[in-house]
Amino acid sequence: MHEIIAFILQVFLIIIAIAIVLHKENFTIIIYIATFGLIAATLYAMNQAPDVAIAEVAIGSAIIPLIYVISISRQREYIILDRVDHDRFQLDEQNVLVYELLTSFVERYDLRMNVCADIEGSEEMLTEELNVDLIIVYNDETKRFELKGKASSVLVDRLKKHCKDHPFIEVIPLKEGGAFD
Repeated sequence: MHEIIAFILQVFLIIIAIAIVLHKENFTIIIYIATFGLIAATLYAMNQAPDVAIAEVAIGSAIIPLIYVISISRQREYIILDRVDHDRFQLDEQNVLVYELLTSFVERYDLRMNVCADIEGSEEMLTEELNVDLIIVYNDETKRFELKGKASSVLVDRLKKHCKDHPFIEVIPLKEGGAFD
């Protein structure tokens, strides 16, 4: 009977691991991670390793999920640097649509949009050191708005999908050093 229960718990671990990888909602993933830790702790206890089981419950089911919850809850601001020369631009339909798209994007992901302007520095320095998420520029040659963000950011990939139906907007991932978010 002991082996059957252990086998069932191991199958649950595999299913939960796959669910963690495939799921899209952050808080649901955190619950899966905590559940994974509890099942793993049960398996450790069943295999005469109570000290490892206690450590797994404390770290894998309590501390790590708490750290994820705190990290995710603090990442609710989307910092945008606007480098479009609005004095040169009339508020045409494309210009307004860019900001409407960004507004709908941040609302979709429950973020607070913080638009800044007149900050000097290279794009790489701004994204790495000042933690700017997106830089908006207008390219006169291509007649497109370029939305530049960190290549490692999941939100840049999502923004690219969000703007794919608008040919006057190009989302450009910026190359980075060693930092990943």
